[in-house]
Amino acid sequence: MKTVLISGGRGLIGKSLSRMLKQKGYTVYKLTRKPKKSSHIYWNPEKQTIESKYLSEIDIIINLAGSNIASKKWSNDRKIDLVNSRVNSINFLKKSAEKMPNLKYFISASGINCYGYNGPHEKIESDPYGRDFLSRLVKDWETASDSFSDICPVAKLRIAMVIDRRGGALKKIMRPIKFGLGSPLGSGKQYVPWIHIDDLCSMFVYCIENNISGTYNAANGYISNHELMKTITKKMKKPFFLPAVPKGILKVFLGEMASMLTESLKVSNEKIRKAGFRFRYANFDSAITEIVKK
Repeated sequence: MKTVLISGGRGLIGKSLSRMLKQKGYTVYKLTRKPKKSSHIYWNPEKQTIESKYLSEIDIIINLAGSNIASKKWSNDRKIDLVNSRVNSINFLKKSAEKMPNLKYFISASGINCYGYNGPHEKIESDPYGRDFLSRLVKDWETASDSFSDICPVAKLRIAMVIDRRGGALKKIMRPIKFGLGSPLGSGKQYVPWIHIDDLCSMFVYCIENNISGTYNAANGYISNHELMKTITKKMKKPFFLPAVPKGILKVFLGEMASMLTESLKVSNEKIRKAGFRFRYANFDSAITEIVKK
């Protein structure tokens, strides 16, 4: 079985994906600044330092590295960090690939928020990038990933809001609902693309095992914010309040980052389905039912 190297492997997606890969028989190593296990490899992209052990064994790189988009308000310094933590990490990985003679495949996380917002039509992978900050970020991120194309096939998954009880956006959404404070955000009419963590990890594995290259929207589908909040509160057996939290209030607390919650985006997953991938969760209701019952 093949050997996988994961950057950003200690995050929400990385932990679940590592478990799935190991269950399938892959050998998994993780790049980290704080190695604690024999399967951890020290690296520090800022200092251009990487431990050379095991690198000659690597067949596949999965890149998940990058500062959390939603953990802080987007000051100018924060925006620089969000870009550099992604682009510089990939650039250093490319440089380090000289020590990986067996490298056969590179797959990277990317962002679904690359198209801009509020268009009435479903976005497909060939649509142009938007002009907002997140769109520019994703463009730079994907350009860096494409640098691996002179070595091996490259795949990029544009990841929607990840549905997982253990962390990410859903955990933050569920927190006020637990206290009976569930309500729509903004107009509530805006569409939110989403993907269940199990389907996302399965998509990474599917791309690896079928040597799929190119760019793909990683989303089960999309749902209005009103229906999203209503469904979650119902599954948690909590009240659902109206009116919605005003867009202006969200901007006060979140700044430019509020656009992730208040602006609408529809995306198509037809391309990855045509490549043969099958989603486990057909709709948001079934995905949330599985999450809440855990």
